[in-house]
Amino acid sequence: MTMPFALLAAAGLWSWWQIRLLGDVRRHLGAFYGWFALAFVVYLAALWTVRRAHDGAPPSWKPPLAVVLLAAAAFRLVMIGATPVLSDDIYRYQWDGRVQLAGIDPYRYPPNDPALAGLRDEASAQINFPHLRTVYPPLTELAFRLGAWLAPPPAASAEGGSAQGAGPFGPTAGGGVGPTVTSQKAVFACAELITLLCVLLILHRRGASPLWVAAYAWHPLVVLEVAGSGHNDALGIALLWLGVLGWELKQRWVAGGAWALAFLSKYATLILAPWWWFRREGRLALLVCAALAAWPLVCRPTALSALYESLSAMTARFESNASGYLLFSWLLGDAGIARVVVGGLWLAILLWWAKREADVVRYLFVGLVAAALLSPVLHPWYLLWLIPCLCFYRVPAIIALTGTAVLAYTVWPGWLADGRWMLPVWAHVLEYAPVVLLGCWELRRGACRP
Repeated sequence: MTMPFALLAAAGLWSWWQIRLLGDVRRHLGAFYGWFALAFVVYLAALWTVRRAHDGAPPSWKPPLAVVLLAAAAFRLVMIGATPVLSDDIYRYQWDGRVQLAGIDPYRYPPNDPALAGLRDEASAQINFPHLRTVYPPLTELAFRLGAWLAPPPAASAEGGSAQGAGPFGPTAGGGVGPTVTSQKAVFACAELITLLCVLLILHRRGASPLWVAAYAWHPLVVLEVAGSGHNDALGIALLWLGVLGWELKQRWVAGGAWALAFLSKYATLILAPWWWFRREGRLALLVCAALAAWPLVCRPTALSALYESLSAMTARFESNASGYLLFSWLLGDAGIARVVVGGLWLAILLWWAKREADVVRYLFVGLVAAALLSPVLHPWYLLWLIPCLCFYRVPAIIALTGTAVLAYTVWPGWLADGRWMLPVWAHVLEYAPVVLLGCWELRRGACRP
């Protein structure tokens, strides 16, 4: 039982090392997709091995579980020092942390404001939407501050020079990808430990094989987007699942506190509000925790104004890698109306499912799937929220989507060549065709079971 996992771990580690050696994968997308496909095949083989072991009731799961966890750590260690090029979000994180260390409210100014000129360095040119104020919640901003403190970047002086800084990750170098970016990644990679522990405990409590944690720990998209690109979603996901664990243990106040912190890490956690409301137990905890979650925002008006201004600017027109939304947009002939329709439809699904489904994990799974299929924007890292649910509910069509979503990165050649952010039709077809085919197959079978 241990040997198959060890062989798969070696193949997975080899694929991640090859991706690491590619450097700027945007300019080597063919090779990147080949090695990512190998990592995904390894992942599918691991799930098949767990299913086979689960059916056969293995005498001991501890040795293979140790291999699964050690391999997961090795995958992340390979990628955590890689240059993040598929997404530039981490440079905004780095900037927000730097601004806070300078004693400035990160919600007050956009990065290109002249008032912040003294904080800029070469890496500042890579910040996305530099004309917009930050949209990240307060707890996530504290995580950015921690990442910046662990390895503070050089601050540009009035004379145009830079001052060297040093932290636990060592001295920093001006510009480019240095210890500061790595430390930002490390903060969110460490948050994954919470997710893994919570999933393991919930699996144990539900009588499922702990080896199913591989559905999250080995997922190539998780490794790529957290250890590779450093996306902050890992923090919100960790606190979300800490709350799920608290609910499983019937510790309603623990669950509520964790979910309040999750909201202050990522506003997407609002998806839980209708489900919790329809559970008669714990409504007082819901109201109290909702107030606690809102308090830091109410006390900081700049956060609310920045959120409104920036989201209005980014969401009014932007769309990328959509599926169901494109169908509604085509049928209705108006993108604005289509946004309202898909938003209303998703809310209706949430309310209907929240009242019907008592299992919080199943509720999250269906709600997040609906969001992914209806959203006007589906960046690959948005699916990170869905992947822990695969440890409990493994629907082939959704597993396929979490694997093919990286085809969204085929926008990069056009963007680098002439600034066109457009997904090629062939990539869109290859991304969603397996999802549709497997979904139809599952519907024909008549059930989507764990």
